[in-house]
Amino acid sequence: GDAHIIRNAGGVVTDDTIRSLTISQRALGTRSVALIHHTGCGLLGLTEDFRRELELEVGQRPQWAVESFVDLDGDVRQSMQRVRTSPFLPHTDDVRGFVFDVHTGLLREVRP
Repeated sequence: GDAHIIRNAGGVVTDDTIRSLTISQRALGTRSVALIHHTGCGLLGLTEDFRRELELEVGQRPQWAVESFVDLDGDVRQSMQRVRTSPFLPHTDDVRGFVFDVHTGLLREVRP
């Protein structure tokens, strides 16, 4: 079958991620979701100060949240929960989350 890869900063499940997954499931027939975050992610420890600094630089505050985090596994769990509870996704039984270790090349599953 098909696999649709949706990539964004931090692997965060945003409204646009849900939009893409909804199209993938409803229009293209996908059923499973695998969320993969990685060690050493740039969003680990980044703060919402990033938005304020950006506003000072460009004169406009972004409408989007940075969605940074300090707990990698916790963010994977939160992302899985966002997918599982979306009313737009008809297939939420097979949602799994993983952390890819960039140093070892190993993929570790995160349990809900």
